[in-house]
Amino acid sequence: MEEITKDEVFEVLSSSRRRLILYNLHRRGGRAVLRDLARDTAEAESDDEVDDDVVKRFYISLYQTHVPKLEEVGLVQYDSDTKTVSLTDRIEDVEAVLNPESDPERPWALYYGALAVVGSGLAVVQLSGIAPPVTSIGFAAAVLLLAMYQYYERELKRREYHFLEQLVND
Repeated sequence: MEEITKDEVFEVLSSSRRRLILYNLHRRGGRAVLRDLARDTAEAESDDEVDDDVVKRFYISLYQTHVPKLEEVGLVQYDSDTKTVSLTDRIEDVEAVLNPESDPERPWALYYGALAVVGSGLAVVQLSGIAPPVTSIGFAAAVLLLAMYQYYERELKRREYHFLEQLVND
């Protein structure tokens, strides 16, 4: 799929309802039944109690207009069999357009390469008897900590999408 353009992002996000859909999908873990999404959106847009007739109107609006528009640019997928809407990885492209200063990719290969050099030096020092073998535990801990931080940053932190909450809190 082609890279999403600024124009596409601003057009699709020009509707507060579509912004709410994206936010509510994220809040629900990236996937929701369309009826639940309609209720979430109706409750967010209304100060009054939301009854089934209101939810039904929102459901129709989401089904006919807003979800297809989000699906057209690849931000969501709609499964007509289960009537579920799911966020796609393209939401990361929206974040990149809206916040080009977001965390750039770290040079992980450089970090691991530096650790390999340090580990090789440590092995030579240990083999020559200058350093005790127990120093390998510290090195292993450093590798483990770096790997854990990389996992956190690439898998957990990246999927937080704080910008979605900002889009609905104007």
